[in-house]
Amino acid sequence: MIKLIGFDLDNTLWPVKPAILKAEAALTEYFKTLRPELNYPPVNIAALRAKVLEQHPDFSFRLTDLRRRILFEIAAQSPEHRVNANQIADAGMRVFLETRSQVTLYPGAEEALKHLAQRYTLCALTNGNAEVARLSIGRLFSFQLSAESIGSPKPNPDLFLAALEREQLPPEAMIYVGDDPELDVNAAAKLGIHTIWVNQTGFDPAETSDLIQASAAIDDLKDLPAAVEGIEADLNSLLG
Repeated sequence: MIKLIGFDLDNTLWPVKPAILKAEAALTEYFKTLRPELNYPPVNIAALRAKVLEQHPDFSFRLTDLRRRILFEIAAQSPEHRVNANQIADAGMRVFLETRSQVTLYPGAEEALKHLAQRYTLCALTNGNAEVARLSIGRLFSFQLSAESIGSPKPNPDLFLAALEREQLPPEAMIYVGDDPELDVNAAAKLGIHTIWVNQTGFDPAETSDLIQASAAIDDLKDLPAAVEGIEADLNSLLG
């Protein structure tokens, strides 16, 4: 019955904060290489971000475009760098995205993915801009769709529907695995997709009154294959 398993990435397969901090530090070092030197992050970065979002509201989920435009604005504020602001922003984004994808997987993640990839098609469906193809686990995924590429972020249904359409599958043939009760569990379950909630932070579902019950919940990724098997077993029992 289950053919496709989709995954959120940040805070589901790895912790995102260390990766972002590392990427921010790499940007700081990159800007130090410029002559004359530009400071990153500048003291007015919050104002720059607000300015860019006011001009481009859709950048709220187009995170690569948002960051690139902020880098452009930083460079353009300097008379010495204004003419090269586009090149500086492009190079800065290459530095950021390469470092952003240098993540440390949660324990058990790679082993669980290897096990599941032997039987199911795996895909990544993310609001972020991490690129699973850059990782050691990238070979285990058949495809990745992002809010940027689809033009709509979770909890909107478009990411899930695009994955189902790509594989020509009904919702009941898919499981979605994610850490966020609203963006992942609720959003997928409302479409009839089976869900596995990865609750590694000890979140109390009672704190969210309208949380849809996940098909399964785990607090350790080593338990993911068993959770998938449990969903399959429940489906088989329903079919008699």
